[in-house]
Amino acid sequence: MKKSLYILQLFILLICSVPLLGQNYTFKKSIGQVILFDPYDVAIDTQGYLYVISSQFIAKLDTNNQLQSIIYGEKYSFLNSLLLDKAGNIWVSDRGLNEIRKYDPTGKLVLRFGSWGGGDGQFIYPHGFAFDSQGNIWVVDQVNDRIQKFDSNGKFLLKFGSQGSANGQFNSPEKITVDAQDNLWITDASNNRIQKFDSNGKFLLKSGSYGSANGQLIYPVSIKVDDDNNIWVTDTFNDRVQKFDSNGKFLDKFGSQGSEDGQLTSLQGMAIDKNRHIWITTATHRIQKFDFYGNYLGKYATQGSSNGQYYGPYGITTDLQGNTYVADPVNSRVQKFDSEGNFISKFGSNGSNDGQFSTARDIITDQFGNVWIVDQDNHRIQKFDSNGRFSAKFGTYGLEDGQFKYPSYIDIDSQGNLWISDTDNNRIQKFDSNGKFLLKFGSQGSANGQLSAPKGIKVDRQGNVWVIDANARVQKFDPSGKFLLRVGSYGNQPGQFGSPTDIAVDTKGNIWISDDSNDNIQQFTPDGKYIASINMYDTGPGYITFDRYDNLYCTSYYFGALVFGSDQLQTFIKGRVYSDENQNCSFDSSDKPLSQIVMVAQPGNYYGITDSTGNYQIQVDTGIFTVSQVLHSKSTYGQLLEPICPATNTSEKLTLKNAGEVVSNINFANKVILTPLLTTNIASDRRRRCMKNNTAVSFSNKGHVDATNVKVYIKLPQYVFIESVDKPYIIDKDSNYVFTIGLLKAGESGTIHIIDTVACERNIVGLTQCTKVWITPANSYTLPDNSLWDKSDIVLKGKCIENGRVQMVIKNAGLEAMADSSEFRILLNAQLAFRKNYKLIAGDSLVLKIPANGKTIRLEADQRPDHPHKSQTNLTIEGCMASSMDMVSKGFVDVLPQDDAEPEVAIECLPIIDSYDPNDKLVSPAGTSNNHYTPTTSELKYVVRFQNTGTDYAYKVVVVDTLSENLDISTLQMGSVSHAYTLKVSGKGHPVLTWTFNDINLPDSTRDQTGSNGFIQFSIKPKTGLSEKARIENFADIFFDYNDPVRTNTTANVLYDIPPVITEENKLNEKGLLFLIPTISSFTPEQAQVGEQLTITGTNYQPVITDNTVKINGITATVVSANETQLVVTVPQGVTAGKVSVTTPGGTATSETVFVMKPTASEQPQWSRPIVISPNPTEGRFTIDFSKTGVQIQAIEIYNHLGQQISPQTVSKATARKEVDLSDTGTGIYLIVFKTDKGNATRKLIVK
Repeated sequence: MKKSLYILQLFILLICSVPLLGQNYTFKKSIGQVILFDPYDVAIDTQGYLYVISSQFIAKLDTNNQLQSIIYGEKYSFLNSLLLDKAGNIWVSDRGLNEIRKYDPTGKLVLRFGSWGGGDGQFIYPHGFAFDSQGNIWVVDQVNDRIQKFDSNGKFLLKFGSQGSANGQFNSPEKITVDAQDNLWITDASNNRIQKFDSNGKFLLKSGSYGSANGQLIYPVSIKVDDDNNIWVTDTFNDRVQKFDSNGKFLDKFGSQGSEDGQLTSLQGMAIDKNRHIWITTATHRIQKFDFYGNYLGKYATQGSSNGQYYGPYGITTDLQGNTYVADPVNSRVQKFDSEGNFISKFGSNGSNDGQFSTARDIITDQFGNVWIVDQDNHRIQKFDSNGRFSAKFGTYGLEDGQFKYPSYIDIDSQGNLWISDTDNNRIQKFDSNGKFLLKFGSQGSANGQLSAPKGIKVDRQGNVWVIDANARVQKFDPSGKFLLRVGSYGNQPGQFGSPTDIAVDTKGNIWISDDSNDNIQQFTPDGKYIASINMYDTGPGYITFDRYDNLYCTSYYFGALVFGSDQLQTFIKGRVYSDENQNCSFDSSDKPLSQIVMVAQPGNYYGITDSTGNYQIQVDTGIFTVSQVLHSKSTYGQLLEPICPATNTSEKLTLKNAGEVVSNINFANKVILTPLLTTNIASDRRRRCMKNNTAVSFSNKGHVDATNVKVYIKLPQYVFIESVDKPYIIDKDSNYVFTIGLLKAGESGTIHIIDTVACERNIVGLTQCTKVWITPANSYTLPDNSLWDKSDIVLKGKCIENGRVQMVIKNAGLEAMADSSEFRILLNAQLAFRKNYKLIAGDSLVLKIPANGKTIRLEADQRPDHPHKSQTNLTIEGCMASSMDMVSKGFVDVLPQDDAEPEVAIECLPIIDSYDPNDKLVSPAGTSNNHYTPTTSELKYVVRFQNTGTDYAYKVVVVDTLSENLDISTLQMGSVSHAYTLKVSGKGHPVLTWTFNDINLPDSTRDQTGSNGFIQFSIKPKTGLSEKARIENFADIFFDYNDPVRTNTTANVLYDIPPVITEENKLNEKGLLFLIPTISSFTPEQAQVGEQLTITGTNYQPVITDNTVKINGITATVVSANETQLVVTVPQGVTAGKVSVTTPGGTATSETVFVMKPTASEQPQWSRPIVISPNPTEGRFTIDFSKTGVQIQAIEIYNHLGQQISPQTVSKATARKEVDLSDTGTGIYLIVFKTDKGNATRKLIVK
């Protein structure tokens, strides 16, 4: 859309909803910092907000100079005093209307009293007023030289005072205050004194006389009492503030004449806040803040040249991304702000070179994001890109076609052509987007079609051109410049103009015209018929524009840049996403909302995200759209989401014809698996040597069922040590830090904040330190019916060993054997050096001994297909046994993905550093080589780090990150974040992530080095099906209050699966790896007694007896003899039935069959001999007869060859026989145990 608006008092009661031609417009936000040109008085509420009055309005500001709300006065108002009562109501005195008014905290007028005159309850120029302890109101009636008292409802109670200079008389009294004893203190301005009265109006004392000595006064105005009952007075024409005690004795003073910080000229209002800070307003357009001793602390709402400040802004425009550009001509620059009004950047300086300005007057953006600026006094138009880089220019001083004489306004039509008001040439010129002259129209004069100093210009949707000129009118021309109609004439009635300034067109085609002289904005139909006026009372309306949602943007010499809007004019699609418990496609009380589900409206890819209540809204343009949930195979919850309504996960087509339409109840019902889902993440601001660092470990239950017995574990790397933690912990036997969480409810989350330190050794700089966290109990997952996973689970362990080698162990820690082989790979310094297949049964492992000599060793082992978490597991070890640390290869640990694909596990790897840029962006994996090659399926984990390196606290930090189109927004996951934040997902085409840290109060690094840091961590995956070597770049902009944004470095990942080729220089010799995997093919006998020998046959045993360890059901057996294929051991005492395992330096092997203890006669009790089992062997069914044992069998237990109990049998006292069926348990050897009070007995059963 177009430009700006010079106005401020655009609507009559902005803090309230103002009916504007059938639309409810309200103040939305300020763009940049606010200017208050004539602050008459000031008050501060208990939250620290500033309330400031000028002649026609009450403005509420925060201490960052952001306008929060505004209340406008009425026609002929002249506000001059302001107070807040204990309930937060806002009171003003209005000397223009001779009354006192009260507004509630929302800005609603609730009370007014007074009128012009000298009678009781009447006023002539009411000025200061004050409340006593009973809530009564004491008002200074200036021209009547008296004080009047009213109750809290405005009822007159009493009066005192008359004109004169005697005690108790007044000559132009100004302000009043009430002390703790309800005594009244009044500035008797023209008598150059203050007077004190009791609560009945009886004179008590006076202080002051004309002069500049201590205690003397020249026209005192404001007066306040502090908590110590001292009296503070603004000594206006002495340009100072004086302090007196309760007896009127002079105590102190501060201030001097001047315009520098801390100096005072023409003092007006004063306030003392709860922190005993003193606030002073002056007629020199400033609000200054001092401490209780008069030391200068700061200034507010002033003109200036700092980021976000203005010296009278001119043109204003918005782009398609919602950014705002404001022309700041006195500062010879253009400022850019984001959609929330936060400063982004600035460009331009004073001069005539490319990119410089001499009065940057008006501004417009095109559909490509280019910015076109009228450089008035250089008689040219300049073009910039969206980052403020100069691109082109056209125009010079003169009368010829394409030349200008003080151009002032600009607009762009739907074809991208530019229309310029060539003001002093009294004409309009049209150019194409390359600056080529196309046509001109107009000549000096007042006849129809003639122009006199044309100003505001606007091209409507039909291509017609509307132009304001100095003849107090607006003319409409067709696209060829032919005159069509005239709107307005000189005057101050509806439809007339005094000095029209700018013109704007809303989405309905209505014409809006600002009038600087008549102080209003008038609205006309597209054919020029008057509709309505909006009065703005002495504010000087100027530039105006609408964005595509009919939000009204304006600039004002008195306020800066503001936005007013109507939610009814913003086009939205809204709905809810939920888990439909009863699957009735209706959100019921039993249903559960789903948060953090990204939504998309197409075409255009407009994004939104569900909140904690499951609600979403997507802001779109007009058009026809469908809406979908952006779901992954595993959603944000880690569980399968099955769309129910609509089953296709896509809404019906939605038609939004007009701006302002809202389509609601586009709901999405889903079926979810109700299970806990525990997740954890870790992020640190740095690993700086010999210094404290911040680490945050976040944990959450993203499922829909509570989790119990929850614990979080932290494994610290070698050179990192904990200083302090904000939660209790223990250290377990493996040196892990263990945090007991206990019950973690569904949807609940928490953060463990850690301050840690890094060791001080010099030679560790550059080493990578990896911190691992995990949460228990492990999540359970429901596998698809067609899952191929064989329930194997490969884990890796490793350590440095002798002779510069690394020992790494690959173990199958799953429940079942690998159904087939998978591949493992060894990489040296991120280069492939070895690959081979492996296959392990449950519990088996193999050992690799890899020569390292300072290189970074990475082992990758593929999991079996359809593993629930990941396709491979990996382990990286850095810096083993180099001759010196200088020989250690560094920087290779984090170039490839870490082993933390499970939601329960997180690993963060950071290098040990010394000094560094504190505001940066990291990505893991970083990618290999200078090309940053990254596996195509890798999740990208980003960390944005920021630090306040300024000289004061940062009160607000905003981080903005625009994602690459190659990233899959459905996989977005938030990780650990240093401070409380809000996240917004928006944007068209490219999702934009905005983190806002309100009230962060981040200390500067000088004040608190550790506390000055913050960070954000999130992860996201690339889209599938991208072209080979697709590039993903990412950076972030960091905003500290109103400073220039700090742009981080740009990370880059090139998605490419490097072919698994081993070069000769990197190749590892297989023999050198010494991986010797023992196997067990058989053992004999299958039954034996204690002390008997057992022969184990297999491969890869060690000839040295002591290099072999044999265990029978976990009990170590003595090895009698050994060779590479056979071991002989003695059955040990205490052994029971179970599997046989052999461990060598090459790994561990476990037998498929179970060793069974052979009973001896002495071991089998006498009573058990009559037990008969038949048939044995059996095909499954058999009978146990124990009728002749003479004892009561209490229980019968049956175990398979794995030692697992598979069929407990109940036995009653009357039972002597038992029928058993093992047909469904499989063939093999089973052990039957009989339990009695006389001891136990066993029998072997064979199922064929």
